[in-house]
Amino acid sequence: MSHPATKWRWRGATRASVLGVAAIAALALFAPTCLGATPSGVAALQVALKNRGLYAGAIDGVIGPHTIAAVRVFQRRHRLTVDGIPGPITCAALGRYSRYRLGTRIVSLGDSGWDVAETQFLLRTHGYSPGPLDASYGARSAGAVRRFQRQSDLDVDGVVGPATLASLDGERSKGPGGLSTSEANQARSARRLVIIRRDAHRLYFYRGTRPLRVFTVATGGTWTPTPLGRFRIVNKYRRPWWYPPDSNWASHLHPIPPGPDNPLGTRWMGLSVSGVGIHGTPNPASVGYSISHGCIRMKKRDAEALFRLVRVGTRVWII
Repeated sequence: MSHPATKWRWRGATRASVLGVAAIAALALFAPTCLGATPSGVAALQVALKNRGLYAGAIDGVIGPHTIAAVRVFQRRHRLTVDGIPGPITCAALGRYSRYRLGTRIVSLGDSGWDVAETQFLLRTHGYSPGPLDASYGARSAGAVRRFQRQSDLDVDGVVGPATLASLDGERSKGPGGLSTSEANQARSARRLVIIRRDAHRLYFYRGTRPLRVFTVATGGTWTPTPLGRFRIVNKYRRPWWYPPDSNWASHLHPIPPGPDNPLGTRWMGLSVSGVGIHGTPNPASVGYSISHGCIRMKKRDAEALFRLVRVGTRVWII
């Protein structure tokens, strides 16, 4: 006969396991999170939880039951909704460990934050040891970046700017700007190129083969994903009107003139795919998440900066 305490512990463990699986399913299907859909984002979350003494597992970039359980404990302690989903409110509560999305600043010696944790994980993924994954950019992390830069034919300065990040991002660490030989040849002929890494929520602006700027963006949600492919910018508008698309979710809405409540912000750059464009937003908190109806959202100043850089005809690759 089972002891009552053992039975209750078993039930509690079973319930926690079921809740963990449910949270993982929700992350996959519905919830906008601070992770993007990248292992490096999950690793940064694990580092933040570990630094708070809530996660003792490996920093592996896998959103498994142990990571979800740690998120739930953190939410309970901070009186947040306990759902195991690291959404915007939960991530903001992580404090200094959640500051600075990767690509929003140049990472240099002495920096700390979410972007440093992602950088360290990406370095380790490419085979360069940055020392402990602790979200602090010290001498060992800077040394790993220099080794990476040297092997990738980049300027060896030990800081993580657009060119270094573009090479770290994704699988191609070698080659100009993280591009393959054929992509580099196309980039040279195009002169201006925009590459959007959909799952990482990052937009790169290239001049030839050199990434000059990197921006954090929002992309499409689960049911309205941003399309993958190679497109061009076909139109540009300052202070655009917003017109409801021919979709069920917008059937009851009306056109919105330029102004603070316009969903497109102050700039629109339409792509050669129906109904999709790059634009600003009056809701900067949504940037960095998979939450749009298919368009690429940017913060107001970022959209205005990109607007000045691109031209009608500029190539846009969404990968």
